[in-house]
Amino acid sequence: MVYQFSVSYNGGAFWVVRDANLSNTFYWTPMQEGYYAIRVAVMATNYQGQMSVAYAGFLIVSRVTGSAPVVGTTNNPLVALYSAPSCANGSIYVEFGVTPSDVYWQRTNAQTCTPLSSNFYVAGMTASTTYQMRHIVTQGSKVTKGPVMTFTTGAIAAAIPSLSLAVNPTSQTSLADRVVLHGMLNTQNLAVNVPFATDLAGNVIWYYNGFASLTNVLAYLTRPVAGGTMLVLASQGKADAFLTEIDLAGNPIRQTDMLRIDAQLAALGKDQVSALHHDAVRFPNGQTLVIGMIERPTSNGSSILGDMIIALDQNFQVKWTWNAFDHLSTSRAPVLGETCLANYGLLCPAQNLFAVDWLHSNSISYTPDHNLLLSMRDQDWVIKINYQDGTGPGDIIWTLGAGGNFTLQSPDPYPWFSHQHDVNWLGTNQITLFDNGNTRCVFESPCDSRGQVLQLDETNYTASLVFNGDLGVYADSLGSAQRLTNGDYEFGPGYIVPALTSAAMEMNPSGTVTYNLQIGATEYRTFRMQSLYVPPFRF
Repeated sequence: MVYQFSVSYNGGAFWVVRDANLSNTFYWTPMQEGYYAIRVAVMATNYQGQMSVAYAGFLIVSRVTGSAPVVGTTNNPLVALYSAPSCANGSIYVEFGVTPSDVYWQRTNAQTCTPLSSNFYVAGMTASTTYQMRHIVTQGSKVTKGPVMTFTTGAIAAAIPSLSLAVNPTSQTSLADRVVLHGMLNTQNLAVNVPFATDLAGNVIWYYNGFASLTNVLAYLTRPVAGGTMLVLASQGKADAFLTEIDLAGNPIRQTDMLRIDAQLAALGKDQVSALHHDAVRFPNGQTLVIGMIERPTSNGSSILGDMIIALDQNFQVKWTWNAFDHLSTSRAPVLGETCLANYGLLCPAQNLFAVDWLHSNSISYTPDHNLLLSMRDQDWVIKINYQDGTGPGDIIWTLGAGGNFTLQSPDPYPWFSHQHDVNWLGTNQITLFDNGNTRCVFESPCDSRGQVLQLDETNYTASLVFNGDLGVYADSLGSAQRLTNGDYEFGPGYIVPALTSAAMEMNPSGTVTYNLQIGATEYRTFRMQSLYVPPFRF
């Protein structure tokens, strides 16, 4: 049997917190006082036949009994739970810092005032340190400050890699983007795959250790979400890939897995996927997009791996799909002849370890015209797909890269990116990406990875390099790229060879490194953020 858990708040509609799963228990942590109904639907593993439903009610009472706020601990020693008394109208948030004179006081996300108490996870604090915090109520031009409360963080209980500053932050660094979020990925030592965040000095201010008690689990953070949640992909063995959204205390908010997604795909008459991989991202329309792997047999007895983009609604139910086999020709082979075994090693999720790894898509990005960009590493291409917030037909609008639709004017002998990661739209028709350089480095020696920003003319299909920075290291896989609030760029070489380390590097538009934090382990993505509640700047 499989079990689906849903929650309703104060008589409202039910929303799914964990879709059909073999486990009959679910760890649930409500944040708001009020009446909750829990609905559990039980059905056969093939999702056929009768479904049984049971309900249970919970009344969550406020921690605030008077007019004073309450501050307490959570499962995460670096995260506090702050409960503020009700406010009549306006908005409320919590600010926090070490001392009253600290000009770098941080703030949580804001909530709308209600007659109920307001509850916040306060995150972004260093270990074993006493912080001061208070809530702020804004009602038009009136600002009311609550009493100052104190909270002392605990010690870190996680495996954090070594950290060192090669270039210290200065006034030239984007100090507004003062949080560095690290999404670790080490396939050789799963115990060190602990997502964590640091300040610019390299002090740990948050981490998630939710998979520490599980064995043989490969888990990695894909993207932060506005308001202070994170999207995590994980697999136990090869076949149990699941997508989870967690809050800052490490509690699961909603979860689904590949088996449930496959059941929905089958009901829609679509290909099923053998893995969820590389990216899960929340789009501005509220949908969460994830990449799935499709394995198709070939006439010569082998198989080929393609990708499907799966758009999930707010209940993590399938609403839109895009299948690469329907829109691209498999006659264009992977540029460097990659196979599943070559790219994934023994963690290859395909039935055939020597299956052709045709695309190896690794990032999805939203565009201002409501379409999406897909980075296909093994094709050295970025493609724009007609998505239209989940109503588009999925046709390919253009391809970008060597042999694609665009002409790139540049004096560089190898101007095009190759085996790239983390493509993001910047607005004003610019994109940024991490150019690993695998194809270029076959012909060029010595060879470093690059951070690139391209200006696109989508009418005339021309492109120009706004920024083409040599990072001074070669990362043959993994990597991240973004623009910072001061106009600098952040690039994260995630798999520096041969040392198998990573870095978070800031470069100004002239190519000068203005910040460099080195990490003693491989890292899937690095994000610079204003706080843990505000995701990286996009467009």
